[in-house]
Amino acid sequence: MAQFSAIAFVGQNANGILAWWTKCIADRMAMYGVSVQIIDMLQNEWTAQLDTRLKQGRPDFCFSFQGIGMALATEKGNLWSNLKVPFISSMGDAPYYSPALHRAVGVGLFNLYACHDFYDFYVRFFKGKNFATVLPFGYPTNPHANDTAWQQRDLELVFVKTGVNPEAIREPWGGLPKMMRDVLEEASAVALSGQQETIGQIVAHAYAARQIHFGERLALFLRSCQHVDAYVRAVRADRMARQVMRHGGHLFGDWPHLDKANTRAVFHGALPARELNKLYARSRILVNTAPCTLTAIHERILAAFQAKAFMLADGSPFLEKVLGDYPSFRPVPIDSPEFADAFDARISEIQETGKDKFATRSMLENVQKKAEATFGLDRFISTMLEFILLNRTEAESSFYA
Repeated sequence: MAQFSAIAFVGQNANGILAWWTKCIADRMAMYGVSVQIIDMLQNEWTAQLDTRLKQGRPDFCFSFQGIGMALATEKGNLWSNLKVPFISSMGDAPYYSPALHRAVGVGLFNLYACHDFYDFYVRFFKGKNFATVLPFGYPTNPHANDTAWQQRDLELVFVKTGVNPEAIREPWGGLPKMMRDVLEEASAVALSGQQETIGQIVAHAYAARQIHFGERLALFLRSCQHVDAYVRAVRADRMARQVMRHGGHLFGDWPHLDKANTRAVFHGALPARELNKLYARSRILVNTAPCTLTAIHERILAAFQAKAFMLADGSPFLEKVLGDYPSFRPVPIDSPEFADAFDARISEIQETGKDKFATRSMLENVQKKAEATFGLDRFISTMLEFILLNRTEAESSFYA
């Protein structure tokens, strides 16, 4: 019987990935004695569902991705602070994309940032008022990982991502004030020359070099960060897609700006998140480009580990250090002129490694077990529940305030 109850909130996101992920977390929480009701804020009746649930009694806590549901308020202020219900949210996007989702303030609100980049931005530029810390994603196990031996999988090279034409992102820059346009151009060039600072730091330095200080008026700064981040992401994704095309790989997602007629590559269109595990378990090599972070482990890397597939991704000093003991992870220098040669070399290395069936099977099995222990849902959930206890301790410590 459940010992605790929780409400999980979901909302709009690409291909339903966060709704699927939330359902996986909710199902896994049952073994911890937590009964979870999921409320989809895209459904018209979500307010009635929430009202009914709260009339049945307060939940022990709430959780979500991306701050969804955290900012609900009444005339008395934040709903969850007033109800004394802790709300925990895993924040996996840079704060400059949807700033409002990071600005809910109240006692018992916890922002768990997926990487230090986003945490630092929240602390430095938002001067965050909530309890915040860094908690990397916990990724679900793949029930299809053992369906097909690695050598027997029918998809050699797979890239799952929706692409955007980088020039379409740059085009509106021509209508911006020159000083802002110059910052965007400079910051983008710095990031794409081999990123060594976060996007926030790069953009902040570009404005500071022009003796521009925003104070608490962050709108233009946040917009600038978003422009640069989106452009750099698009350029890197485009670079990776073209290498996959050159090798005749499979691209899942919308790529409207690429020439699909003159390539050996196969374009499949987007898939809903619930179908991705089966796809990953059919794939020998998964390909990825990450957000513009220095300290994040993207979920598709974890998905490859769970699917017992190799992962070929843009590298960084952080990833190469943290994932140095994961031999199925093969980084490439996506911002380097040697990127194409490195990509080819990595493909050849993986193909050569795969010739030894027993060693490959053993290695992928060990990687999956290590990833489950380090990046699995159990570690994520148990850490999340620690913050519920921390919230109780804070309430008991109120006489120190």
